[in-house]
Amino acid sequence: MSNALGLAAALAWPIPMFVALFLVARDRTLKFRVVWAVICFVGLGAFWMEQSTGRWGFIPLAINLLPGSQPGFYKATIPAGAFVVLILLWLRARRARTLKALA
Repeated sequence: MSNALGLAAALAWPIPMFVALFLVARDRTLKFRVVWAVICFVGLGAFWMEQSTGRWGFIPLAINLLPGSQPGFYKATIPAGAFVVLILLWLRARRARTLKALA
């Protein structure tokens, strides 16, 4: 059971990163899109699990720039950069709707 949870976490955490990257690539009005695209792949902290024993842990000061793992371990990170980008895009869309409604 714990191996399945470790695998699910390792497979799920890149999803917000790629969604944020897609939205950044699609938004033609965003300045410095390349920088925002890189920020999408910044993760903070790392959960790890050893596949053979099921031991797990958390490293709070890990900064992960790209998805990746070592053989025999599952790794999941908190996609903080992707969350920042998604919140930024949501706030911009909300402000644009508000300005459009006032005009």
